[in-house]
Amino acid sequence: MKALISVYDKNGLEQLCETLESINCQIYSTGGTLSFIENCGFKVSSIFEITGHEEILDGRVKTLHPNIHAGILADPENPNHLSDIKKLNIDLFDIVVNNLYPFEKVSTSADSTYSEIIENIDIGGPSMLRAAAKNYKRMIVIYDPKDYHMISAKLKAKSVDLETRKELATKIFKFTSDYDSKIYNFLSKNENKSSSISEKLELSLTKVQDLRYGENPHQKGAVYSDKKNGVANLRLLHGKEMSYLNYLDADAAFYAANSFSKKCVSIVKHTNACGLSSQNNQLDAYKLALRGDPVSAFGGIVGLNAELETETAKEIVKTFFDVIIAPSFSEESLKILTAKKNMRLITSDFVHQDTEYRTINGGILFQQKDNSNEDIKSWDFITKIKPEKDEIENLIFAWNATRFIKSNAIVITEGESIIGMGSGQPNRINSVNLAGKRAEKYISENSILASDAFFPFADSIELADKYNIKTIIQPGGSIRDKEVINKADELSIKMIFTNQRHFSH
Repeated sequence: MKALISVYDKNGLEQLCETLESINCQIYSTGGTLSFIENCGFKVSSIFEITGHEEILDGRVKTLHPNIHAGILADPENPNHLSDIKKLNIDLFDIVVNNLYPFEKVSTSADSTYSEIIENIDIGGPSMLRAAAKNYKRMIVIYDPKDYHMISAKLKAKSVDLETRKELATKIFKFTSDYDSKIYNFLSKNENKSSSISEKLELSLTKVQDLRYGENPHQKGAVYSDKKNGVANLRLLHGKEMSYLNYLDADAAFYAANSFSKKCVSIVKHTNACGLSSQNNQLDAYKLALRGDPVSAFGGIVGLNAELETETAKEIVKTFFDVIIAPSFSEESLKILTAKKNMRLITSDFVHQDTEYRTINGGILFQQKDNSNEDIKSWDFITKIKPEKDEIENLIFAWNATRFIKSNAIVITEGESIIGMGSGQPNRINSVNLAGKRAEKYISENSILASDAFFPFADSIELADKYNIKTIIQPGGSIRDKEVINKADELSIKMIFTNQRHFSH
């Protein structure tokens, strides 16, 4: 038997070579891999003995040679192949072991230059892997060091059957496809800057883990990711494994909390922010977020945008929450919270994302994520009574908060905290009523009602007035805007049109 080995990742290679030597397999290799095998004390030959050519172009060309690829692709059962093998005296390989330059690692490193990234596009490696995978009928092809132990056992037992070779080949085509996709995504990410909508959608994700089930116990579930961080790659510090719904709610909570610059705390139930507060002090933010809806908060998920502090942990532990997600936990806060056996504590690095996808029957919907920074220059102050300058910060918070509530979304805020919200209703006046009832005992003359889309009728303005709301912020754009504005003026309500909506379905 003959094996061709050329790898970047040399983990486990010594043990594999030990197996190959024990079955009298002749090893050929290149460059650094050849030196590594020699230093491990194994007999190894250079591919120069097959090609008759030294490596050239700083190693860019090593295995790209007819004698190498013929030795991999040849089918001795094909008479034409057999004729060429004999005529050209081609040595046949039985095993190819190869893994590639770390393009993804280099391309995502802030320290990498563009030239370094391009140099880490492997050419010869994928060519060898694909050639061997195509010829799996007689070839054994390996790229993953995790497979070394399995294939070693089968080689020693002389039991590398066709099914095993096919499984290994299938992994190769998936691996090289993903590798090429990462190169494509890197090279095309700044292409066609006038439009972020690509003609072809290439998604290549790796399974992070299987879940116990999906949304319901009869549905299977798993988490996939193309990154090393973010909620998909969270770290579980305490508690049971995360469920499908835990991931959804944790993502909603972490996204909301990381959308504000101060110490922000969000409390999420069924992907809606039933509590949200952005304050200079984290403990204050938590208490005000909980005030938003302490009943719905029970069994919910808490998201924070800064390390969870000890005093905050002392308050959190008083309420049952399913999950707490934060960038980190202080040592003392961990001691406090781990006393709750069923509370999941997870950390994650927040990843800013510009795009999002949703599956539909037969395809995928794509859109830019609603990450817009509010530009008050685009706002219209359309009622007779105008807000004061010191109200603008609170207006921005109220308007931003609607992004984290499912439409039809109504949010009532006091300062930079939610005191009531209505979500997911088939008509807007229902959401106003739900938010008003929830916020009623906290509403003051400084409270703000924010709507994620325009009011189609003046009835919602009348209802808001019954709850003593004196400031409303909404997108505008209804054919009855004039009627709505007149009603606000009649009731001495300040109203602002943002000229942008925040629908979330």
